[in-house]
Amino acid sequence: MRNKLIQINDRIITGLALATIACLIAWSGALLRFDNFCYDIGSTFSFKPAPGNIVIVAVDEASLSSMGPWPWSRIVHAELVSKLSAARPRVIGLDLDFSEPELNNPNVDNVFAGAIGQAKNVVLPILLEQSYIGSGIKQRMPLPSFAYQAAMLGRVHFSLDSDGIARGFYLWEGLSADGLNATGLPHFSQSVSQVANSLPSGFDVNPPAIKVADPIAFEQGGFVSARLASSQPRKINFFGPLEHFQRISYTKVLAGDYSPDFFKDKIVLVGLTAHGLGDALPTPVSTISRPMPRVEFHANVIAAMQHDKLVVDTPLWLTTLISILLAILPLLWLPKLTLVKSLLTVGCYFSLVMVLAVSLPHVLNVWVPPAGALVAILLAYPIWNWRKQDSAQGFLDVELQSLRDELASLGMEQEDTIVDLHEDPLQARLLKVKLTAKHLRELHRGRSDTLAFISHDIRAPLGAAMMLLDQFEVNKYSERMKRMLGRAYNMSESFLQASRAEMANVNKFHGLDMVGLVQQAVDDVYEVAVAKQLKLETHLPEDSLWVRGDFGLLLRTVSNILLNAVNYSPIGATITVVLESDHQLLTLKIKDQGPGIPASKVSKIFKRFSRADAEHQSREGSGLGLYFVNVTIKKHHGTVAVQSKLGHGAMFVVTLPLERRRGSNPVENDRRTEVKTLFNDTI
Repeated sequence: MRNKLIQINDRIITGLALATIACLIAWSGALLRFDNFCYDIGSTFSFKPAPGNIVIVAVDEASLSSMGPWPWSRIVHAELVSKLSAARPRVIGLDLDFSEPELNNPNVDNVFAGAIGQAKNVVLPILLEQSYIGSGIKQRMPLPSFAYQAAMLGRVHFSLDSDGIARGFYLWEGLSADGLNATGLPHFSQSVSQVANSLPSGFDVNPPAIKVADPIAFEQGGFVSARLASSQPRKINFFGPLEHFQRISYTKVLAGDYSPDFFKDKIVLVGLTAHGLGDALPTPVSTISRPMPRVEFHANVIAAMQHDKLVVDTPLWLTTLISILLAILPLLWLPKLTLVKSLLTVGCYFSLVMVLAVSLPHVLNVWVPPAGALVAILLAYPIWNWRKQDSAQGFLDVELQSLRDELASLGMEQEDTIVDLHEDPLQARLLKVKLTAKHLRELHRGRSDTLAFISHDIRAPLGAAMMLLDQFEVNKYSERMKRMLGRAYNMSESFLQASRAEMANVNKFHGLDMVGLVQQAVDDVYEVAVAKQLKLETHLPEDSLWVRGDFGLLLRTVSNILLNAVNYSPIGATITVVLESDHQLLTLKIKDQGPGIPASKVSKIFKRFSRADAEHQSREGSGLGLYFVNVTIKKHHGTVAVQSKLGHGAMFVVTLPLERRRGSNPVENDRRTEVKTLFNDTI
């Protein structure tokens, strides 16, 4: 009971420690970089084929080399929009800055606005800028003439995580003086997806204009300075590394170098991809030296939207709760395993949680930061072993002190047991164990001396006294003295045999035939049974059944059970002895027809000095016979049990493991092997 309470206490303390660690890490975000690293691993190992309905028109190095440095005239963009519109794409997303007029030729803006209005499926960007840290956010709107002709507007702003990597965006974002977002504007990728989903497939020229969101603040010159309010954050399941989506150079589109159906019913994104233009983001699937162009980032977002692969972050309270549950789960098996197995299972469990955390965004589109749970799992093994060692030391100290108190009460406490208080506690504990073991060995030697004294110096005088009584004239006093001496002699013999069984050396056991042993035990009690007019019915196998053990102890064990059956069986009853076996165990059943054993006494009959006293049972026993049986059978790695019903006799069942050797007789097998070897050598 005490050990169970200690183990429960250890589990509670360990569970509280692990839960506290997981909660603090998950709630504080102290290992946010590690969480991001886990997410990036999943992104790297979950690449998918790029959707065929997304095309990037790239302002690349070849385009700059052919058409000159950036920026280009709006007349070029108008020509591009016209050519793309003629190819009948579902939507055209222009991820380019159109917030300022072209000063060299103002009429060009009207031409570009007309091209946008003619296409009727162009999405234009809204840029968000911050001049310096702590300043207000500036919102750069497209020129009013462009915005009114566009099918929809959308933000092209991406927030970077604490490690400077872009992994997600906000579905809705907007500016307000108090930092609270009442309506918000959709993201550019979301606007492109909405326009693409709003147009029928294979539409003809001049589709109806789509106005999903009205432009705002045009009369303020395209600039609004306020605070940014965001909602509905999402992470991205990247479809692949750089240049994963199909691209076509800006100049090739102007030259008409593409097939007639290349853009039909597709989402076309126009953006900067050339190095040095600064329109790029560091991502988990790119490198710092080669970031991902923003237009390709939009392509990943749109593809994720199409395939329902946008990842939602779990709320902080739920993340903390999951981390705590995962952290304390090892306590289900740690108390049941050895140190090596505990270490291996914790390692496997850590790997499993890591794999689940990395896979969850790509299976269920949910991200649970695993750092809190993983750190607690790593600490589960040392914390649990610390508690086990601390509890074991405390338990050892208490039990050791209790044992030493008992030894002191026996007068065995010596001066050398005094421990220096300034000594190392571990060394002091080891010294106490050493001294206590020394005293226990002395007690063991004293017990051996006592057994020798009982076996010779007590039994011999008792036997001699009984022999002398036989030489005198029989009278009522001599008979009474003889019975008393006989009872004392039997009690000393029972005590001696029980102690011998307890001290038996299992390393000295040898192979023996249980069939012959049981038959000899039956022969030994035959005369006693006949004198009481009892019938002994035996069912023994013809072949030998070999076990490893001590012949004298097992013979006395079987004899004790048989004598028990003889003593408590009525005159004329039958005692049945059955010996049988399977491939692994030998079973001996001895059944009598006596009065039986009360159910309340069955659990006590194998204890030292315990007897199942009942109305029909003898009171002359010492209570060591069945104790000897129990100790002997346990020494032989077997079991003994009793099945009894009051008034219907009792059946003792003994099971022993069979000796695993070839054939039925291990001695004969050894002889046959020697003969076979000699015969082969002779040949």
